Amino acid sequence: MKSLLALSLFFYFGTIALGFQHAEHGEKKPNFIFIYTDDQRFDAMGTNGNPIINTPTLDNMAAQGLQFTNANVVFALCSPSRAALLTGRYGSANGVLELGSDLNPGEKTVAQYLKEAGYLTGMVGKWHLGKKPAETGFDFSVFFTGNGDYYNRLIYDEGNSLRPEIHCDQYCANRSVDFLKEAKESGKPFFLFHNTQLPHMNGELVWDAREETKALYETDNMPVANSRLDDLSDKPDYLRNVRNLTQAKKYGYPEVDAIQDHTRDYYAVITEMDTFLSQLFNTIDRLGFRENTYIFFMSDNGWMLGEHGFTSKVLPYRPSTRVPFFVLGPGLSPGVCEELVLNIDMAPTILELAGVEMPSSIHGTSIVPLLAAERMDWRDGFVYEGLGTYGGAKPNLTVITRNYRYIETYDNDFLNTINHIELYDQQADPDEMHNLAKSGRHSGIIEKAQEILQTHKKILNK
Repeated sequence: MKSLLALSLFFYFGTIALGFQHAEHGEKKPNFIFIYTDDQRFDAMGTNGNPIINTPTLDNMAAQGLQFTNANVVFALCSPSRAALLTGRYGSANGVLELGSDLNPGEKTVAQYLKEAGYLTGMVGKWHLGKKPAETGFDFSVFFTGNGDYYNRLIYDEGNSLRPEIHCDQYCANRSVDFLKEAKESGKPFFLFHNTQLPHMNGELVWDAREETKALYETDNMPVANSRLDDLSDKPDYLRNVRNLTQAKKYGYPEVDAIQDHTRDYYAVITEMDTFLSQLFNTIDRLGFRENTYIFFMSDNGWMLGEHGFTSKVLPYRPSTRVPFFVLGPGLSPGVCEELVLNIDMAPTILELAGVEMPSSIHGTSIVPLLAAERMDWRDGFVYEGLGTYGGAKPNLTVITRNYRYIETYDNDFLNTINHIELYDQQADPDEMHNLAKSGRHSGIIEKAQEILQTHKKILNK
């Protein structure tokens, strides 16, 4: 942790542009396809060490690309996560800390930058921001808003409102295919932002997979979290009443049978999502886009399946913040990267690869050096912003490194009165059960983390 503060300052105030296959003046610009799933935790893919889940399409694609085992989001909630990805900026700066809230005036998305650079831009699938996609830089838009039913979902398709009988993710995969065909005909470079509904629950808070898909799984084989019986004695008091816990009890948590039934249903909708996405991946190959297209796959946040007795996301614990992430593209070799990467890194990465000048206001760091396997110092840690009011959570800020997770919970939004602190050893205690903050043996780590949080607070509302 000795270099954590220095690297964090680097992380906040600048990026290094080492260059990797990026478009120079006069060269053919690369295409970008970004697939953003919803509520998919890191281990909800076979290639991420899960021998039970059935995700053949994703596993095949991930195996061909660079897989990141330490990818995180900077706030684990639908709207803030999308805003962070599109702007490369924290929610405290871009204005999106709540579901359905809007970007601050003057905020600019990666789609707008690319459109100005001559790209054809398309957004398909779940949209959860106040402004419509067309107002944030997208030429083509087929979207549904927020949460709702999987079938007969209200979809806004290029200005027309309709309710397809088929699964909303199937419909949107079809329309992304249409966008790719149009892009092929246009001859323009393109950026497609494809957002799935799955594995988010439907409007009735159910993972409504088909019975034949559920039948692929044996409920008794479903994993159960080691921390399901956590009494929360070393965690903030508000957690005893937070929605993550009260809703989990409605599902029957922390009983083993309830968690296993839920996990089976969760895995089943991910299997169906995998099938829907296969059409999109097949089209990429059929249209010959592979040699000049970067494909990014990530989730907007993780999901808790009984960890600490919780369901859902938002809270600053590992199953909530950690997400699957892999990249395929021209010149990229298959492999695994263990560096800490974030959803706010995606906008600067795409802009660098496209040869677009990097705005100084971006908080994220281009991962192009990691894609190029360049040897360089990378961030030791980052700040997770647990702000907003979703589910009754108290405001919190967290410093996450490979080795430790330090959480400060505050009394109010001013962030000036600490209510509770937590420190977890991410290597020895991956289940985050043993709060080391009051042991007296980790004061140096806590002081460094607190310095980082003080630095971070300076960017709030900027």
